[in-house]
Amino acid sequence: MRKLWIGFAVLTLCTTFTLSPSIAARDKSGVLKASNLIGAKVQDTEGKKLGDIKDLVIDPLEGDIEYVVLDFGGFLGIGDKYFAIPWEAMQLSENQKYLVLDVSKKDLKQAPGFSKDQWPDMSNQEWIMTVYEYYDLQSPGDGKSATDKPKGTHKK
Repeated sequence: MRKLWIGFAVLTLCTTFTLSPSIAARDKSGVLKASNLIGAKVQDTEGKKLGDIKDLVIDPLEGDIEYVVLDFGGFLGIGDKYFAIPWEAMQLSENQKYLVLDVSKKDLKQAPGFSKDQWPDMSNQEWIMTVYEYYDLQSPGDGKSATDKPKGTHKK
């Protein structure tokens, strides 16, 4: 009986470590599944954890991701602050196991954010411009795509 338990434990450990989670979908189309993105870790360019993806906000008319909701700070869900991060500001890590945001923890604390009880109004163009400018991206609807402006660090 003891050998059976040891065998079960070894099998469980092997399965746990070989099935490492990945954000990328299992097919070869290159698409990402929302279920893999929600809960994914977000790190800065130095490899330090910034938080986790709490949600995705999608434009129902266009089908585009409006922004990623990053959960940062707090302890056990208390005192968390949410940040609306434009999808264009996120990058998939090389190993496709987490997302990368070119912002330090210190600078993220200064980014426009919101509480989990008061989500932003995406119809407020001033708020949208503030968020996109913070991450040094062109805001939607200004006639230019986000790729027209080089992706990089936010304004300090």
